[in-house]
Amino acid sequence: MGIFGVGIAQDDTVADIVRFIVDRLKAGSSLQAASAEALAKFRELEADDDESPLLWLALAFAQWKYGAVVDQAVLRRVHADISAERGLGRWRDDSKLLQKRKGALSKFLAQIEEPNPKPSSAPRLVTRAAPFQEGDCLAVLTADGRYTAALVLGADNTDPEYGRNLIAGLDYLEPYPPGIAIFEQRQWLLKHHGRWNGAPDIAWYLPVHFRKERKRITVVGRITLLPSDLKESGSHVGWTWLGRQILLCRAARESSDV
Repeated sequence: MGIFGVGIAQDDTVADIVRFIVDRLKAGSSLQAASAEALAKFRELEADDDESPLLWLALAFAQWKYGAVVDQAVLRRVHADISAERGLGRWRDDSKLLQKRKGALSKFLAQIEEPNPKPSSAPRLVTRAAPFQEGDCLAVLTADGRYTAALVLGADNTDPEYGRNLIAGLDYLEPYPPGIAIFEQRQWLLKHHGRWNGAPDIAWYLPVHFRKERKRITVVGRITLLPSDLKESGSHVGWTWLGRQILLCRAARESSDV
């Protein structure tokens, strides 16, 4: 796991544990129950001298964030770890950072010994379902006022807060929206610019900026997906990216023709 600062939550291990607690709170668990679940899930960290203190720091951080450290066993363990300077092995190669980390820990310990005067509200589950269905044919208005086409190849709502669509771009760019025949032909947009080496334009679209971009996306129909259609992508992007690759592809094509 990595660290990106001397602060308590500026550590991947702590961030993962706090994220787990937040997810449990969203699912309806109480703060104490969510903490117990986290302790059980991450108990194996106790076997590592550097990681073990992080488990208890994360529990204390999450509890105090939402009110107070309600579990005295957590408070006692954090106090003991900080007093004994446990979990500082990764910091000892840099004396300046080590002192900053010690300072952050001392400040945190003093902080959690009293209830949080301004606790955060309990997190709520915000449902963001994938906006489109498999087979939806999308006409997308591009930045230069023309239209391109994109086919929805998947909808994944496994995570209710981050519903996503798998979408592939088609090699279509005209002043008018595409008809259904364009989607039936499945002329995938292949990216030959940059380092794409002819890879198809396909990505998972996460619920980022969808409300802003929705007005330029129109469902013009729906077709049946085929077994030969593209199935997966390792790319995850926001909705501002939909319709950009066709412009980059055409610009690169025109440049190579000169």
